[in-house]
Amino acid sequence: MPLNTMTLIIESPRIYTQLGVPITVTGVAQVKINGSNQEMLAAACEQFLGKSENEIREIAQETLEGHQRAIMGNMTVEEIYKDRKKFSKAVFEVASSDLVNMGISVVSYTLKDIKDDEVCM
Repeated sequence: MPLNTMTLIIESPRIYTQLGVPITVTGVAQVKINGSNQEMLAAACEQFLGKSENEIREIAQETLEGHQRAIMGNMTVEEIYKDRKKFSKAVFEVASSDLVNMGISVVSYTLKDIKDDEVCM
């Protein structure tokens, strides 16, 4: 089971924000199986034993994508654009609380890009 840090590109294309405006958001997350915490390592073994690194990455990525989309739907375009830190913190916190149950730590999450149908913001 890999204990190295994995970089994930989190794409959420054409997701409707709180006021119904579709945007595309790209985030970057650093995640890893927490080998220094016995409880988290046990959870990771239970969840991922026998799975390849790519399968583990895919599970973490899909989980992060779901949380990123959910946060997008609860904020306006203006909120996401003007307060990237608030958006990033919300995705980080919600995804972290979910992934920790699988033995995965979210080391970092940053909002890389916001686009509407016509322009990069």
